[in-house]
Amino acid sequence: MREFYQENKLKIDRILFLVLVTVVFYLFFTVFFVYLSPFFVGLIIALVMEPLNRFLEKKMKLRRWIASLVSLLVFLALLGSLGAWLVTTLVRQITSFAESAPVHMSEISARLDEANIWLQRFTASLPEGWYIPNIEEIVPAAVGIFFGGGMDFRTLGVVPDFFVNTIIGLVSAYFFMSDGERIWAFVKNATPRWVRKQMRQTKKGLTSAASGYFRAQAILMVMVGAISIIGLLFLRNPYPLLLGLLLAVLDFLPVLGPALVLLPWALISLIMGNMSQAVGLLIIWGIITIARQVLQPKILGTQMGAHPLASLMSIYIGFRIFGLLGLIVGPTLLMIIIAIRNTDAE
Repeated sequence: MREFYQENKLKIDRILFLVLVTVVFYLFFTVFFVYLSPFFVGLIIALVMEPLNRFLEKKMKLRRWIASLVSLLVFLALLGSLGAWLVTTLVRQITSFAESAPVHMSEISARLDEANIWLQRFTASLPEGWYIPNIEEIVPAAVGIFFGGGMDFRTLGVVPDFFVNTIIGLVSAYFFMSDGERIWAFVKNATPRWVRKQMRQTKKGLTSAASGYFRAQAILMVMVGAISIIGLLFLRNPYPLLLGLLLAVLDFLPVLGPALVLLPWALISLIMGNMSQAVGLLIIWGIITIARQVLQPKILGTQMGAHPLASLMSIYIGFRIFGLLGLIVGPTLLMIIIAIRNTDAE
């Protein structure tokens, strides 16, 4: 047994390392993520702001803790500016809607009356004993389910949890930036030697695969943005560029993406009687969805150096195991496999 291991030590260590990484990923994202998510977000913030942090420390000659604090403040300023823009835009849109609310309400009332008449005619054509509730019964029931059964004290508890998680995430981001070297040194010393060796050997390949993954996501976002802008121009929307960029950014969200905006917008347009806009928005969403599903495996495979079928399998298996988060976790595991394969090939 020992001789077999010595003869195949490299391959066995690679397989064990891959199994270990897969198990760690599975346990982290299915068991521990709910408890460690603020720290994970803090780590992501620290990694994103590290170039600025390093610039302030090396070029501006600031002490590490001061550079980390400035970097975090810059991040908060950027995030706050984006939030302020979104809030002011939302308030402006709500104000505009409120000013024209009487017109909208009369249109909605007319549409509901038409739907009620259609339901009554349809019910009259059914066999005896069949019954379909009318609009006056459906709407109060739906509102009662949403506000009664759908919202409870646990739902309200999400709000303080969000603020607590945000604070913890920002504080942990500061510590990751200011004491990153000591934290990584501790993690390194606590990691078994053979795991450290495997990580060093796969680091180059993993960096290359990761850059390919993000290049693929950038290409997909540009594609979604172009489709959205062209579609909105056809619909004569006054803000095609702004909304197209927003949909491109939302495309990074697993599954939801542009649907988070386009589907409610289409529903509202339908209720308001703007049938052409509702159909147009659904067409834009359909084109984006089909194009992404068809091209994503090909683009990921090309940029990461994997076969498109492998990319498609990583997306599907990741989704089946980890849910929506698996759409990111799956390709990440594929990146590690590619890195190990490239290391073996050297």
